[in-house]
Amino acid sequence: MAALMPANLEPGMSSHHAEALPTLPDVEFGLTRHPATEGDPLTDAVENALRRMV
Repeated sequence: MAALMPANLEPGMSSHHAEALPTLPDVEFGLTRHPATEGDPLTDAVENALRRMV
């Protein structure tokens, strides 16, 4: 069992009705990059994907 955002559900995964589960608390996410990753295309792509998800 996991708490996932709707965008993270893959075909074939099941979810319960929202009213059947307790409301999850708000959470805060942080994203920090090491200065040496500046301009790295893979790290940029991962950062952009994470920013789009939240």
